[in-house]
Amino acid sequence: MFRKLLFTVFSLSVTYCQTTTKPEWMESEAFQRFCGCVHIDESKPSEHLGSLPLGSLDKLGTPDYLEKLYKGLRSDFEHTGTPFEEVGGSLVAKGVELKRIEDDEKRLRELLIIIDGDVAFPSGKSTLTPKAKELIAKVGDAMEAYPETNCRIGGHTDSVGAFSMNLKLSKERSQSVKKELKLVHKIAEERFKEVDGYADLHKIVDTMLAEKKNRRTEIYVGTVRIVY
Repeated sequence: MFRKLLFTVFSLSVTYCQTTTKPEWMESEAFQRFCGCVHIDESKPSEHLGSLPLGSLDKLGTPDYLEKLYKGLRSDFEHTGTPFEEVGGSLVAKGVELKRIEDDEKRLRELLIIIDGDVAFPSGKSTLTPKAKELIAKVGDAMEAYPETNCRIGGHTDSVGAFSMNLKLSKERSQSVKKELKLVHKIAEERFKEVDGYADLHKIVDTMLAEKKNRRTEIYVGTVRIVY
């Protein structure tokens, strides 16, 4: 008897799902989950990341706005398995580094996310690895949650090989990061203030050898305008 009743309900649900006019009770999320004919989007912004509504920048000013973003981004990373260690004023984790960029008066001006080049790309390629996409997703989520931000992206290589090839590769890598943010995370074109590659022109370690720290992608996140 129970099986017959269940079959009847299921048959009705399939029939109604194929119609354009549905009873009110069939519009409920509970029924849609049971039916399985309508996809329920369960994606939600991370509670650890936090968010700010439009208009918050003028109320808070750039330093406080970015302070909230900094704390939220750190918390979001750490609550999803990327613990940071404080090293020389930066937060360092496997494959990623989070830094505060301050002005001469020690006011927070930008956040810098550095993604390890060896983690982000196969050697000599500009195709993002799954780990890179995971890290970039954090930046994309942050820019969505804090809408009065923009970004600058820079690709960097070491000094091994021809400069022209490294310059081309670094530019392609910066564009790969932009594409991921734009197409996957729907970051609008006008929020990319600069996207470029610099080969080995901005070394962290001054050497011509294959220095790991020089191979990196940098994403600077700041506010759409400076407000004090």
